Amino acid sequence: MASKSYEAAYRKVFGDRLVNLLANATTEEEIKDLYVDWASTYDKDLFTAGLVYHKHQTECFDAAIKQVFLDKPKNEIKIIDVGAGTGLIGVELKKLGYTNLHALDMSQEMLNEAKKKNAYQKFICAPLRDQRISEIETGEFDASICCGTLIAGHVRAEAFVEMIRMVKIGGLIHFNIRTGDLDDYVYQQKMLELEKAGRWVNVLKTTAPHYDRDDMPKESLVFVYKVLKN
Repeated sequence: MASKSYEAAYRKVFGDRLVNLLANATTEEEIKDLYVDWASTYDKDLFTAGLVYHKHQTECFDAAIKQVFLDKPKNEIKIIDVGAGTGLIGVELKKLGYTNLHALDMSQEMLNEAKKKNAYQKFICAPLRDQRISEIETGEFDASICCGTLIAGHVRAEAFVEMIRMVKIGGLIHFNIRTGDLDDYVYQQKMLELEKAGRWVNVLKTTAPHYDRDDMPKESLVFVYKVLKN
């Protein structure tokens, strides 16, 4: 379920959509069904909730990219937006000069909304889990960004393996996790396991604003990893 401390606020803004669909046992079909009817009003509801993370996350991502791809023009850096949803992250990345953007999401309805924003070159409708996504080659992308997606019930920790596979060696993986979800849903355990196995190395851990409302989560944790082995 949604975090108890924010459950009332979630109900007020989102109704019962999220409260009962954030459990770790939620199925992919239940998640897909959630977004069938919600996609068309999703952006409006998030902004009503005081969403601000899309701007802060992309600025953090941009700073990390500049440190790794020193001589590569932004329009040549191939990026996949993992759990792209309606494309809010893509819009902000485009403003920053990134145009070689691909969107991955399990909801076709959400991707249909993302297409309207004219920020992405390609759309891939597939769930993010530990299984290989056939449309994506190993090491295909210079970097990935995943914002607002790694929450209980939506994506299991095992999906980090596939996220690593998508990005070339030396490339970056950027994602955020709500503080409570880091420990409660074994994300941290898997992150450390993959680092010990030499698959990736953490280059940044910080916090960033999430919602601009006192009754909603104010911050989330931000992580950037460098891929060492696909």
